[in-house]
Amino acid sequence: MKKVILLLLFGVLFGGSCLAQNGYTISGKIRGITIKKVFIVSADFGSMDTLASAVVEGNSFLLNGVLPGKARAVNLKFDGVEGQVPLLLENVNYQISVSAQGAAIEGEGPAAQLLKEFERVGHDYAVEKNRVEAEYKALEGGGNAAKVASLQARLDNAYKQSEDETLKLIKANADNYVSAYVVALSMTTDNEAILRVKYELLSPEARATVPGKAIAATLERYGKLIEGEVAPNFTLTKPDGNTFTVHGLPAKWKVLHFWAAQQGSSRRDNSDLVKFYLQYRPKGLEIISVALDESAAMWKQAVGLDGMIWTNGSDLKGMDSEIVRLYLVRDLPAYFLLDAENRIVARDLSFPELRAKMAELTKKKKKK
Repeated sequence: MKKVILLLLFGVLFGGSCLAQNGYTISGKIRGITIKKVFIVSADFGSMDTLASAVVEGNSFLLNGVLPGKARAVNLKFDGVEGQVPLLLENVNYQISVSAQGAAIEGEGPAAQLLKEFERVGHDYAVEKNRVEAEYKALEGGGNAAKVASLQARLDNAYKQSEDETLKLIKANADNYVSAYVVALSMTTDNEAILRVKYELLSPEARATVPGKAIAATLERYGKLIEGEVAPNFTLTKPDGNTFTVHGLPAKWKVLHFWAAQQGSSRRDNSDLVKFYLQYRPKGLEIISVALDESAAMWKQAVGLDGMIWTNGSDLKGMDSEIVRLYLVRDLPAYFLLDAENRIVARDLSFPELRAKMAELTKKKKKK
């Protein structure tokens, strides 16, 4: 298979497009590489369905069809070539030129124009964030507290402005596929409260789209992670090759600790976690460290180096692990506290919050 990474080059001759009367057409030219077949594959948080395909004849291909909705996020894939071209597909005409250097698309509909509005909001925030971070780094530890506070205020204000503008765009385009798609894109970074606010702004039409249903499914999972609910069970492999289940481990208290050996910052609590374990293990605590890694060697080495003497497991799928979706893990490290019946006592804790919660729970138990 050819190792050619295809990148979509935005802003290329968009003005030449026109609306397709009966659907979309994608006419393409292949330059300098051999491709036998082209596919349109869905890419909007649902199953990866092939929506259309075409055989390349000579150096040309033609894809056409009718979208049941007004737009859909897809990838163009090319037989024999590693890589793909993202496209917000609409019922308009497109022209695409594909080479070893990438792909350039001509064609744009109203959905793509709305997506650009959302991207502009994100870009403006990213620019301000980079400026603030650069100014903070330039202080080299010599800035006073007032200056640091001022920079933090600027960053907070930029984030709030970005969120406010995003909410306005969603509200103004509540029935648009793009609004649901943009909200779905932020599911891994938004907390539950923000995600619910955005979802509530969407119309029934937008909620019925593939990304709309994905948002609803995520919110449903949040509903299963509330305090008092039984935590989702899962099976993992230990460093020695044996397997275990969360529900199968006996303990009065169970701490689910999500981390990754490959992410240095997620290991910051590990030395304190050892002390925490030694303190509360006699009181019935067990820690289950879930490593969101892909390298077995790196994971096992970190377990030894960090002295993680409790239960460790991984499926070596990294952030693509189904456990990430089960527990909606966004940041590392993250902690969930369960009781003896595997019911959630507290979730999304920082380590100081976990330590305080255990102190509170064990103190209450002594009084009884």
